[in-house]
Amino acid sequence: MTIGFNGQVAIVTGAGRGLGRSHAELLAERGATVVVNDVVGADEVEAAINRAGGRAVASDDDISTPAGAASLVQRAAEEFGGVQILINNAGVGRFTTLDLASIDEYELVRRSGLDGTFYVTREVWPLMTAAKYGRIVVTTSGNGLLGNPASVTYAIAKAGVYGLMRAVALDGAEFGIKANALAPMASTPMSTEFVSPDMAEMLRVEFPTSLVSPIVAVLASEQCPVSGYTFDAGGGRIGITFQGTNAGFYDRDMTPESILSSWDSVVSRADFVEFASGYESLSMVAASRERALVGIGE
Repeated sequence: MTIGFNGQVAIVTGAGRGLGRSHAELLAERGATVVVNDVVGADEVEAAINRAGGRAVASDDDISTPAGAASLVQRAAEEFGGVQILINNAGVGRFTTLDLASIDEYELVRRSGLDGTFYVTREVWPLMTAAKYGRIVVTTSGNGLLGNPASVTYAIAKAGVYGLMRAVALDGAEFGIKANALAPMASTPMSTEFVSPDMAEMLRVEFPTSLVSPIVAVLASEQCPVSGYTFDAGGGRIGITFQGTNAGFYDRDMTPESILSSWDSVVSRADFVEFASGYESLSMVAASRERALVGIGE
C-alpha cells in the first residue's frame, strides 16, 4: 500500500524549520500542495519544496491571533479550493518551574501552541465538514501528557492541545474527519540546549530521514486507521499513550476512612478500561454497582 496525497491541500503550521519543515517536505514529496506557515522561514521552505519538484506556498500569518488563522485558511481555500489536511505543529517552548513562570511567559506559550491550534482548526472545520472529509494532526508532548519538571507553561499548552484533539475526534466522526495527536521525541531548534550531539542523531527529524514525520503522513492519509489516538514517536519507535480508568473502590456508604482503608483498590492498575469519551466512562459506575450487588447476593 502506497500513501500519497495527489490532489490534496495541506496546511502545516510552524513549518519554517524543525519538525514542521520535515512534515511539509514529506507531504509535498508525496504529492500534496503544502501551505507552509511560519512567522520566520516559510519562504525558504517554500523555495526548497518547489525546487525539488513539489508545490508549496509560504504564509507568514500569525496564527496566535484569530485574524491570522482566518487569513491563512482563507488563502488556502481561495487559491486551492479547500483544505484536506491540517498539521498543527506551531509552538513555543519555555521551561521553568511555577515559581519562576511569568504571566508573559504563560501567555506566549499558550498563544502559540494552544490558541493557534484552536484558531486554525476552527477555521478549517467548516471546509472539512462540508467536504465530509478531513485529517487533523495536533502536536502535544510528554510534558503535557505525563508532566516533566520545570515545564509548567509548556505542559499547560500541550495538555490543552490533547483535550482539543479528543473533542474534535468525537465531533468529526460523522463528517469523515479524523483527528489524532503526535507526541514527538525529537532534536529540534527548541531542544538544542538539552540534547547532546549523539542524542540529536538518535532523535533526528530532518527530511528525508526523519524518524517522526512518517507517522504524520500516515495520520494525514486517507488510509489513516484511527481517530482520537495519541502517538509518541522518536528514535525509530512509534507507539501510543492512552488513558485508562481502573475498577476502583465502590461503596454507596463510603466515608473518608473507608476510602483510605481501601486505598489499594482506589489506585490499582491491575484492572482498567480505556474509554472513547467521558460520557462512556459513566458506564464504569454502573458496572461497579452491578459487581457490588452480585457480591451482596452471594
